[in-house]
Amino acid sequence: MDLARLRNIGIVAHIDAGKTTVTERMLFYTGVERRMGEVHEGTATMDWMEEERERGITISAAATICPWREHKVQILDTPGHVDFTAEVSRSLRVLDGAVVVICGVAGVQAQTETVLRQAARHDLPWLAFVNKMDRQGADFEAALRSLRERTGAQAVPVQLPIGAGAEFGGVIDLVRMLALRWDEAGMGSELHEEAIPAEHLAAAESARAALVEAVAETDEALLEAFVAQEDLDAAELDAGLRRAVRERAIVPVLCGAALRNLGIQPLLDAVVAWLPSPLDRPPVRGWLPADPAQAVVRVPDPAAPLCALLFKVFHDPHGDLGYLRVYSGTLREGQQLHNARLKQVERVQQIYVMHAEHRERVASAGPGSIVVLPALKHARTGDTLFEKGGDIALQPIEFPEPVIRQTVEPLSLGDRDRMLEALRVLDREDPTLHVTFDEDSGQAMLAGMGELHLEVALHRMARDFRVAARAGRPHVAYRETVVADRTAEGHAERPLADGVRQVATVQVRVVPAEATRPELALGAVLAGLAPVLREALGREGGSLLEVGGDLGYPLARMRLELLKVASSPATLEPPPELVMGAAARGLDLALADNTRLLEPIMDLRAEVPEEYLSGVLADLNSRRAEVQDLEIVGTLRVIHARVPLEAMFSYSTDLRSRTQGRGTFTLVPIGYEVVPAARSKAILQGI
Repeated sequence: MDLARLRNIGIVAHIDAGKTTVTERMLFYTGVERRMGEVHEGTATMDWMEEERERGITISAAATICPWREHKVQILDTPGHVDFTAEVSRSLRVLDGAVVVICGVAGVQAQTETVLRQAARHDLPWLAFVNKMDRQGADFEAALRSLRERTGAQAVPVQLPIGAGAEFGGVIDLVRMLALRWDEAGMGSELHEEAIPAEHLAAAESARAALVEAVAETDEALLEAFVAQEDLDAAELDAGLRRAVRERAIVPVLCGAALRNLGIQPLLDAVVAWLPSPLDRPPVRGWLPADPAQAVVRVPDPAAPLCALLFKVFHDPHGDLGYLRVYSGTLREGQQLHNARLKQVERVQQIYVMHAEHRERVASAGPGSIVVLPALKHARTGDTLFEKGGDIALQPIEFPEPVIRQTVEPLSLGDRDRMLEALRVLDREDPTLHVTFDEDSGQAMLAGMGELHLEVALHRMARDFRVAARAGRPHVAYRETVVADRTAEGHAERPLADGVRQVATVQVRVVPAEATRPELALGAVLAGLAPVLREALGREGGSLLEVGGDLGYPLARMRLELLKVASSPATLEPPPELVMGAAARGLDLALADNTRLLEPIMDLRAEVPEEYLSGVLADLNSRRAEVQDLEIVGTLRVIHARVPLEAMFSYSTDLRSRTQGRGTFTLVPIGYEVVPAARSKAILQGI
C-alpha cells in the first residue's frame, strides 16, 4: 500500500449528531455497500451488534476500509454516548485524523467537547462537518460560533449552505467558488456543479476572502503571494489548507445533510486532500521495556522492526479478537510477537481486515494498517507488541475511572461460575468496566461509566453468555483522598527455622496530589522488589491502593511513597509478600483519621423551554448543582452546570415531568471533588 494514499480517520461527535449515518453514506458512495443502512431502521452496517440495532446508538467502535479517488480510507465509527467514552479514547489513540460531526441545530454538545480534548492530547488533526442542515432550526453560523467558542478551534468555513431547514438544497464550495447540488431522486449519487446563485454571491465572496486570509496567515510564502495578488488560486489554497490542517492551525468546516444524502462526496474529498497520511504524522516514540529511560523511535517503514499497539479487545464466541494498529514493520501470519508489558510471546495465527463484523483474511499488514488478530491469549488493551530484537514499549492508553457501580449475583447458584467468567471476559474487553468479587458476601461488584453502560453489560451477559443475573440498585463509585502529608512505619513478620522470625519494616508516606489516579513512588527500595510493588497499583495486583482507605473506598488524588525497606536479619532479603504486608500496615497507619470522601462531579448541559427555566433551576439548586452559564439556542434555554452524580439519579424522569417531556440533558464526568462534611457523614451512615 502507498502510505501517502492512506487515511486513518475516526468519525466522532456527540450522540445523535449523525456519525453513523455519515459513515453509511461514505460506504455507499465509495462502492463498498450497495445499499444505504439506516440507524433508525436498525439496518446500519456499522451498528452490527444487536444492542446497537435495538437502541439505535453506537456502542462499540466499528472498523472498515473504503476506496476514494485512488486513496484508501480506513474508518473507525465511534460511539457518541458518554458511557462508552473508552471506545473513543482508544480509537483516537491509533488514528491519524478525525471528522467531527456537529448537529446543525444543537451546535457543539458536551461529548463533542470531551472528544476534542482527547484529540488535542494526541495532537490529532481534524475537520468539522455540520450535519442536519435540513432540520428545522438549523443554523450554520450558530454552529460555527459554538465551534469557535466552546472548543477554541480556528474554525474556518470552506463551504456555505444554500438555504437551511426545508430550504436546504446544496453547498457553496469556497475553494473553487462553485455551487454543488445533488440529485435527490438518485440517492445523491449525482453531484452537479453550478454557478453560485446571485443571492448568495456576496456572502460567498466575503467568506472566501476570510478563508484566504486565514490560510495565508499560516505560511510566509502564501502570505507573500496573498499580499502581491490579494488572492490565492484554488491550488494554492488547497495546498495551504493541507499544511494548516495537518499542523492543527486551521479546522475546515463543511456542511450537509447526511440523511438526505447531501454533502458526503465533498467530505470524502476533504478527507483525502487535507487530513494526514501515516507519513505526515510524527514517528511513534516509546522506550526500551528493560530500560524506560532509553527512548526508541519507529518510522512507518515496512522494512523497520515491527511495532504495533493493541488498542481494543472484543469478545467473539470463537475467541477474542485483538484490534491492532501497525506503526512500523510488517505483520505476517506465523510471526511471533513479544508483549512489552507481560514479557510473553503470542503467535500470529491469522490476520484479518474488518468491515464491521465481517472479516477478510490477509497474509500480511504494513505500517498504518488497522487489523484484527484472533486468539491472542494474554494481551490486553494498551499492550505494545513487537518482534524479537525490535524491543519497544509505547505509552499505554489512559481511560477514565468508573463513576457508578452495582452488585450482580446469579439467579441460581449453579450459574455463579459462568457469571463470573462472563464478567471477567467483559472486564477484559472494556477497560472502563471494572469487576470485583467479595468472597465473604458472594457478590460481584460491577463498576462502569453510567447506568446505560452497566445495563448494556448485563444485557450482553444474558445474550452472549446465556447467563441471567440479578442486579442491585446502582450506587455512586466514591473515592477517598488524604488530608495531610503523613509518614508511618509498618511491620510484618514470618517464621524461619529454629524459632527465628524475619521482620520487614517499610516506611511509607502519603501525600495529597492532583491526579485522580493514585501514584506510587518507590524511593530507595530494593531494586528487585520494584516490579512487584508497582503491580500493587493495578486492578490485577489488587493490593495496596485499590483495597481502600480509612473509609473503605479506593484511594485517589494521593501519592504513596515507599521511603525505605529494612529487614531483620539484615543479611536476609525479605520476600515480596512480606514487604507488601508491611507496606499495607504502614499505609493503614498513615491513613488513619487522615482521609476525606470524594464524589464524581458531572458536567450537565440541559436544554429546556424558557417557560420551565425557573422550575428546572430551582430543582438543580436542590441537587447541589453549581450553574456555570445560561445561553439561548433558538427557542430553548441551555443550562451549563456542575453537579454531583449522586444527585442525578432519576433526573431523566424528573426533568420530563417538569418540562412536559420537552427538556433534554447530557451528563459528562469531569472529575472528583471533596464531599461536604454534612453530606459525607450521611453517606457513611448509609442515609
